[in-house]
Amino acid sequence: MDNIIHIDIDNSTSNFKLIGDIESVISNTRLVFSLKRFSYSSFDNYILVPYNQKSKIQILQDLIFLLEKFNFNASLTNGTSNEVSNFEREKDSFLVFSNKAKNIRNNEFDKNPELVNDFDKFQSVLKKKIVRPLYRLQLLSAFHMAFSQNSCNFAVPGAGKTSIVYGAYAYLNSLPADDDKHVDKILVIGPLSSFSPWEKEYEECFGRKPSFQRLSGDSTISRSHKEQHLFSGNPVELTLINHGGVDSLQYEIISFLKKNKTMVVIDEAHRIKNPEGVWGKSVVEISKEAKSRVVLTGTPVPNGYEDLYNLFQFLYPYKYKDILKLHFQNLVEMTVNSDINSDRVKEFIDSISPYFIRIKKSDLKLPPINETLVKINMSIMQREIYDFIEDKYIKQFKSNNSANVKDLLNKAKLIRLRQASTNPSLLLKSISENIDSEDYEQRINFYKQMPDEFQDDSNIVSKIIKYSKIETPEKFIAIKKILEEKIFIEKGKVIIWTIFIQNAKELQDYLIFNNIKSKLLIGEVPQSEREFIIDKFNNPENMEFQVVIANPFSVSESISLHKGCHNAIYMERDYNCSNFLQSKDRIHRYGLSQKQKTNYYYLVSTDSIDEIINEKLAIKIERMEKIIDDDIPLLSHINDSDETDVIKALLENYFNKN
Repeated sequence: MDNIIHIDIDNSTSNFKLIGDIESVISNTRLVFSLKRFSYSSFDNYILVPYNQKSKIQILQDLIFLLEKFNFNASLTNGTSNEVSNFEREKDSFLVFSNKAKNIRNNEFDKNPELVNDFDKFQSVLKKKIVRPLYRLQLLSAFHMAFSQNSCNFAVPGAGKTSIVYGAYAYLNSLPADDDKHVDKILVIGPLSSFSPWEKEYEECFGRKPSFQRLSGDSTISRSHKEQHLFSGNPVELTLINHGGVDSLQYEIISFLKKNKTMVVIDEAHRIKNPEGVWGKSVVEISKEAKSRVVLTGTPVPNGYEDLYNLFQFLYPYKYKDILKLHFQNLVEMTVNSDINSDRVKEFIDSISPYFIRIKKSDLKLPPINETLVKINMSIMQREIYDFIEDKYIKQFKSNNSANVKDLLNKAKLIRLRQASTNPSLLLKSISENIDSEDYEQRINFYKQMPDEFQDDSNIVSKIIKYSKIETPEKFIAIKKILEEKIFIEKGKVIIWTIFIQNAKELQDYLIFNNIKSKLLIGEVPQSEREFIIDKFNNPENMEFQVVIANPFSVSESISLHKGCHNAIYMERDYNCSNFLQSKDRIHRYGLSQKQKTNYYYLVSTDSIDEIINEKLAIKIERMEKIIDDDIPLLSHINDSDETDVIKALLENYFNKN
């Protein structure tokens, strides 16, 4: 490398100055193209590359790498070398900080005695600021978050992550205004369903209502109103925005963060896992101006270790490469080729361990649960409809040895079988009208065009059309019996889970006919109405209605129902283990008395796909619960979206009985 480029630094103008064989640099079109991302300026004898204080060393490292990649010899002037020396000292300081954070995470205060005094001071502040005490693991997690300022909390659902954040915020907010760690605002980026819990949890933690502003989920709030809030000199304490709303307000949010000492919290952070996605890019960009950054998710790597890339890019936008020590593609490769117990994976998790803390399900010491399998015999008419459809589909599965549910048509057939095993009247509607799930959004047009393959038999079609007029689904009758004989007799409340929207509506009509009040929590119910229903249902004193009928895709995250409800009935289940476990967690969470019984009833139509799903799901649950108890649970090892083994079991079961 004969071509020498000297890199000088001008702190007065915040520019790196490239001096030397500039003509060779400019004539190298590929290098010039790569330099464009630095927003450089070219002059006759030098090139200027701007930086800001936080990105200074990262840009310098990238410049050196780029010049050497194109065979230039990068040489640092004395001034630049001094900056690097300062940076190295900062790295050493960060290493000390990381070791302390790791001691806190592992509850190893004996390794760092000064942390004992810091923890005592932290608890003393919280006793004054927080009216509802945190339990030991919450305290430790909140202290780790406050000490680190930037941290991930991977606690399982039901562990109280919101309270942990408010504990850390209470301490950082108590620091003098001129303290570098002081914060006085919180910006929460999360799903719409999380907004109400954040507002209510604030009141329960601090004993007063928060001043808050929602920037998503309310069509009456105009763009100008949102801008006015973000540009105002004295905004409210708590601001809430949906993940997808950050991009359109990125400039305004950055302005807000520059003016306010803000803790930025990403709730259900697994939704921004894609580093190339719009959500991920905009969230990472605003993070550079945050005073404190917090990542919350119970499922940190649903697809693979690469899901951590964006989370750490948000957490430490100028240090994430040093922390991860691996590029995005390296993480993808590690997911595919490394066993979760391999040395490589253990080394990676150890390297990131100072920056996250995880409360596992086993840590919560929750009271035991009661699970009851309710077997239901189909009526003669329902059995005839179900058997006809199963016969037809089994023959098609058999004729295609490679059949699996990566084929959308096969997935549709399994959905139809589940509908027939629960309520044949669902077969009259297209699948797109019956599925209330993000998973199916891109498949809606396909399902609308899909021909119903059993419609060539006029006798069966006639029975399907007449079904709802002639009889009530046996599962509806079984639900009424459970309500009257098990739940209402103890003055309890119950959430009834169903995958199919039409099922929810028809069941509600059936319960109304039998003088049983219920409310729906499905996708078409407006957010404000959902929050109203949840508040009333979760109040043990309010018995205006004791039944909620819900869809797991609409009530899957950020919602707690355990204060008012201790019973759940599953009208049917699909093969998605993650969704099922999340739905169970809505009523089985930290805060329950050890004497409290939590009851789950699983309705299964005999000799149907219900039995197969129940059997296969149990195997998958056992595997997933073991994985979930790891520090970084790799859920992709479960293959949650692939129902191929359901098809295989259907075939085996069919030929055994025939």
